[in-house]
Amino acid sequence: MNRCVFLDRDGTVIVDRGYLSDPGGIELIPGAAEGLRLMSGAGYRLVIISNQSGVGRGLFGEDDLRAMDERLKSLLADEGIELAAAYYCIHTEGDRCDCRKPGTAFARAFAAEHDITLYRSFTIGDKTSDVEMARNLGCVSILVATGKGGSDGEYEVEPDFRVADLLEAARVILGFPSGPCA
Repeated sequence: MNRCVFLDRDGTVIVDRGYLSDPGGIELIPGAAEGLRLMSGAGYRLVIISNQSGVGRGLFGEDDLRAMDERLKSLLADEGIELAAAYYCIHTEGDRCDCRKPGTAFARAFAAEHDITLYRSFTIGDKTSDVEMARNLGCVSILVATGKGGSDGEYEVEPDFRVADLLEAARVILGFPSGPCA
């Protein structure tokens, strides 16, 4: 059985700085590295899925986005953490694509390529679009209080779990011996 954790980036793994375009502004949220290490150590693949409409809005370019992704991966590597993948939707809300959360294109592509059991996987984020994506995938949803903490109000959804941060989310996940619905 292959399991993964789909993670939002801004407000969940790193400090949310709005339309961040400078790799130097990437800062891990306290407890994020420890939580990610726990999940990875329990056999979960870690996958970032992030809406980055700043590219589509012309606020920064794809090269800037790649540089930020490399900076994040470097910070995580320094903590002994490796991401299985990172996907970034560069479209705006008006583009109506399926890769923009709560769309599931990126998660479904990763799941198909790596034979991931979605109902035994998790989605963690700070916005209601993350919770809605989990619902669309059939994953367990965890809403963290860091970042927006679900206050965006974009979708009328209730997460399966509300936690303070990624460390607490990892502890919830570790409470499922072989994933949800074992």
